[in-house]
Amino acid sequence: MCGVLLLVLYRADALDNPAGIQRVAYLASIGAWLATAGLMAWPERGTRQRQVLATTLSVVTLAATTAVTLTVPAGLQHTNANWAIGVNGWLLLTIASGVRLSLLVLWLALPVVLALAAAIPAGPPEIAVMCVRALGILGLQIPIALATRALERSAEATRQLQLTQDAIRTEQFVAAALHDDRLRRSRTVAAAVEPVLASLADVAAGTAPDDSLRRSSRIAAAQVRRLLAAWNHDDGDPLGDELSACLDDLQAAGTRIEVAVHAGQLPPVLRRATRDVVRACARLPVSRLRLTAVPTPTHLSLSVVARTGNPGARFVLGPVPAPLAIRTTTIDETLWVELTCPL
Repeated sequence: MCGVLLLVLYRADALDNPAGIQRVAYLASIGAWLATAGLMAWPERGTRQRQVLATTLSVVTLAATTAVTLTVPAGLQHTNANWAIGVNGWLLLTIASGVRLSLLVLWLALPVVLALAAAIPAGPPEIAVMCVRALGILGLQIPIALATRALERSAEATRQLQLTQDAIRTEQFVAAALHDDRLRRSRTVAAAVEPVLASLADVAAGTAPDDSLRRSSRIAAAQVRRLLAAWNHDDGDPLGDELSACLDDLQAAGTRIEVAVHAGQLPPVLRRATRDVVRACARLPVSRLRLTAVPTPTHLSLSVVARTGNPGARFVLGPVPAPLAIRTTTIDETLWVELTCPL
């Protein structure tokens, strides 16, 4: 609409005016109108570059309007001779649509008030006619500004509601996925434990236990340990596949395994070093092995305590890579290996 008014309705009034400043103000208004089209196509409204451009265009538009108003005689302020207070007001409404409502109304009213003040020397009749024009301009621009702001708030509220609904749906989807995953793990635990429990029931009824029952009990215990470890950590088994497999093999061979990890995922270098420790322990006659991981503010401490049946057995382990530190202590049948990893 601003382009139609500038190029069709007010072009002759501006370009035919003997005052050269009118032509400059008209060309500045045309440039502001063209730049406003680019401003409206700006992808992100909150960027600093867009705000700088909007402020510059607002200043240019206000300056052009003021220049036109000051060059128009007092008795012609209510006519098309002062074409700028109407059309440039619409430009300001478009350019400053993102500012506070009070500031927007002030910017819209400022050119009209200036034109009204410029009409005072012409006397009361001109002032009255100018007041009618001012009411006609502001009476249309300000309600449209209010309606635009209400639509923007409604659109923002709708967007926030949509985001909330999407978040709720995502949360429900994640909760359903977690429930299905836990149900799957429960069924896996049941599938591993039920045959063992049935065999133990047969033993309680008088059937003698055999090696296959002992082996299946150890395998089931290892499966339950890994499933419970994955159950208690949302990001899976903190020990990793290789270390857990070593513990499973050791448990299947008859070693009692206890694991207490009070941290999230172990660093890969610590996992590999712990795997080597467990493999070295597996070469000894180990009856019980306990693995504990405890974090501190500065490092992660992992201890492997093994009960061996041979106090004279030698524990052999190669050097650990940096930045790990290792300490090995043997007291009677107890072997204690402590690995520390800085956080």
